[in-house]
Amino acid sequence: MGEFHCLNVGFGDASVIISKSAVFLVDCHNIDDHSHLLPANKNLRGVFVTHQHKDHYSGLLYLRQRGYTIDCLIYSPYKRRYGDNSIDQSEWEEFNSLKDYFASNGTKLYQPYRETSWDKPWWQTNGVKFEIIGPPSSVADSDTREIHDASLVIKAIFGSRACLFAGDASDANLEYIVNNTKNYCNDILHASHHGSIEGANLEFIKKCNAKYTLISTLSGVYENIPHPTALSRYREYTEYDVRRTDVDGSWKWTSDF
Repeated sequence: MGEFHCLNVGFGDASVIISKSAVFLVDCHNIDDHSHLLPANKNLRGVFVTHQHKDHYSGLLYLRQRGYTIDCLIYSPYKRRYGDNSIDQSEWEEFNSLKDYFASNGTKLYQPYRETSWDKPWWQTNGVKFEIIGPPSSVADSDTREIHDASLVIKAIFGSRACLFAGDASDANLEYIVNNTKNYCNDILHASHHGSIEGANLEFIKKCNAKYTLISTLSGVYENIPHPTALSRYREYTEYDVRRTDVDGSWKWTSDF
């Protein structure tokens, strides 16, 4: 029996997928608060960082300090532009320093764009399948790009369950997915950008056909996040339940994988 945990980490994102033989992270903010879910052998099969904002990658520092190893680090293919205000220089440099540390200790690095073929998953290992639904290179590498345009959008399939992790994907990123992808969710949606209106693209939410929507958020940090219109959209187009970490805490699913 495997487990999927969507964690309450404040204003940030962190999820853990535990199969019979491996542990994966999808974003890792404040993962030290949930260290009991990390493997006893201190080896992580894969860590996905949807983009290089601290509230998504901060746990890498904890993993480094505590001597964890990472087989594969998969992160946004963003190419930072000169004078880019969508990410602080300090964040960019800190993430790259942590990434380089793990690479120097044997971690394999990947910066994928959206898959060009759906004949097979981007990665299938230890009972879990991962598909890279976004970002498309045309959006991620556009002349006007910002970091959320290059946020990874990842579908993880584990046994009978699946979760679409939207990271902090921008509307442009999500619009491309809507117009060029079928059946990209159909189970659990990990909503984009902490419930912001940016990333709550209406057509994207409609076509998710989500049974559950998870919003990793903390009200009061930024004005209008989570946004009332975004919350209304998620509630209207989610079949069973919309769950907020700041209200409902962490959530756990189990499945045979």
